[in-house]
Parts: sequence; structure tokens; C-alpha cells
Amino acid sequence: ELGERMMARTRYAMTRLGELPGVRIPFAGSHHVHEFVVDYTGTGRTVAEVHRALLERGILAGTDLSADFPALGQSALVAVTEVRTQADIDRLVEGVGEATR
Repeated sequence: ELGERMMARTRYAMTRLGELPGVRIPFAGSHHVHEFVVDYTGTGRTVAEVHRALLERGILAGTDLSADFPALGQSALVAVTEVRTQADIDRLVEGVGEATR
């Protein structure tokens, strides 16, 4: 039950983030338990810029992958754990939306 809940929240986060202009979810067709990649390249912002804006809102938004995996562009690894609620995810999406405008 816990695993199913995490997978559902992860899918929700992937879907919501992928709806934002310029934000892409590589590997979206694969199964994800709680971690997934978010690519900000299409927004014209770097991961560092997005994360800085989110941190100002008190949101920690994953691990910057851009230096270690340059082929993924301006990407971050995001995790949705069992303690995250739908409201937390909505807050993340809202923050990313504002940071990438």
C-alpha cells in the first residue's frame, strides 16, 4: 500500500511538472517509485536558478544532475517520499512555474 501511494504521488508530480511550459520529464514512460528526472532546459533557466528560487520559498527540489550528466541538459533528480502530500507537490509545481517564467 505504501509503495502504491508513493508511485501514485510520483506520477502526479511528474504529470503536473510536465504540464509547465518548457519543463520536460525524460523517461516519463518508465515506471518510477519515488525518483524521476525533470529537465528545465526548455525554460531557459538553469537548475541552479530554479533551485535558488525554490529555496527562497523553503522548498528543496532535488539534486542537480547537469554537471554529472550533461547529456540530460539542465536536469534535476526529484524524489517524492511517503511524507510528501499532494499539497506539497502542488506547492513545488507552483514554485517551479514561477521560477521558470
